Amino acid sequence: MKKIFGTHSGNFHADDVFAVAALSLLHPDYEIRRSRDPEIWAQCDYLVDVGGRYDHAEKVYDHHFKNGPTYEDGLKMSSIGLVWKHYGKKICGSAVIAEQVCRSLIRQFDAIDNGVKLSAPLDEFPDVRELTLTTSISMMNPGNPFKADLVFAGEVKRASLLLQAAIVRARRWIASRAGLEKALNEALAEERAYIIVPEDCKWQEHLFNSEGNETILYAIFTKGKKSFSQAVPSAPGEYTNRKDFPEAWAGLTDDAFSEAAGVPDGIFCHQGAFLLATYSFESTLKLVEDAIKA
Repeated sequence: MKKIFGTHSGNFHADDVFAVAALSLLHPDYEIRRSRDPEIWAQCDYLVDVGGRYDHAEKVYDHHFKNGPTYEDGLKMSSIGLVWKHYGKKICGSAVIAEQVCRSLIRQFDAIDNGVKLSAPLDEFPDVRELTLTTSISMMNPGNPFKADLVFAGEVKRASLLLQAAIVRARRWIASRAGLEKALNEALAEERAYIIVPEDCKWQEHLFNSEGNETILYAIFTKGKKSFSQAVPSAPGEYTNRKDFPEAWAGLTDDAFSEAAGVPDGIFCHQGAFLLATYSFESTLKLVEDAIKA
């Protein structure tokens, strides 16, 4: 049976878009009704971001009232946070995956919708601001209010795709834990400053959360026929590294990189000196060992 999702009319925001998108993954056969009329709300199976209360038994997920719902750490929830709290596990098929999606995606919407500033302008470039997913959704509000419902429906479909991608990514992230632990234990046992991780292993966050990681400077991994190495950041989310690759390699490609680095099959070294690639594991390993000694 088709489910009816109710939310407010007028300008939409990331939290109501994603709340409806999450419910659409639970009930693919759905209808959206955007209104501020309580009589319309009464016809809906779920209400998000409206209703003036939070009542799971009645399937009302609003947060616009004093002393609204929060996470255990005190962060206020928005409508998507409330929907995810109750349905994330069912949508993902796993509480662990749902929690990772919440940490990596959902809580950002909660924070921004409740006035928490997540980033600040750069001192050297004050006019450059990060374009967040929340901002990009707000930008889609049409100048013509009569088109808002149609655009909202399109944003819900886009958000549902992003949620599905976040779920897939969370599954890969969780599966990567074992690969990183094995790689780190081997590196520590052999007293080397690099790890060799499986292809497509999401290693960075796991590495920083692992005991003994402080000595690791580089990670080596493969993608198809190419072998890569990436410098370990100085801290999670930072763009500085524990140790850059040699400056003499930075920005070089193909023959120029091969000649400068002393390998026969170099592909490139990023101009930021944090990533390089060759066509063989042996060459990438040599470059990492040379970089450690440099």
